[in-house]
Amino acid sequence: MKWLMLFCLTLLFFGCEEDGFRGLEVRDDSSVTLLNGTWKVIAYEDFEQSKLITKTEENSWGKDVIIAFDDTTDPRSISGQNTTNSVGCTFEYTEQRSIQTSSLFSTYVNQPEWGNRFGRVISESDLQFTINTTCLKVYNESEQLSAIFEKE
Repeated sequence: MKWLMLFCLTLLFFGCEEDGFRGLEVRDDSSVTLLNGTWKVIAYEDFEQSKLITKTEENSWGKDVIIAFDDTTDPRSISGQNTTNSVGCTFEYTEQRSIQTSSLFSTYVNQPEWGNRFGRVISESDLQFTINTTCLKVYNESEQLSAIFEKE
């Protein structure tokens, strides 16, 4: 697990250039077709500001965003902890590498920026993603944001 964290941190540090925005790439693995599992947010990309945002004590208060995708239920569900609050919704696979969410519930009481950013990502009902066995990247086109997760 330590090598995975070291690998992801290396990608974070080398994913941005000092004089330009490259973002953090998640190599898509076409053999991975389901989102099932528990995932933790390790970074956000803000495309409007050309910025990669990594977790700090200040922006997260030491809390995590950890969610679980479960497509074995009917309806399929997303649930978890959004820093200081719970979050959940249902989802359906639409096109290849796309999901549509509905029935989003979450509280936004006393949560840090890290949680607010996740709320902005998940708020769009039509989301695209890239995935492999260790990383997941979910895009919200309308908010020009993405969340990058590592498998728990």
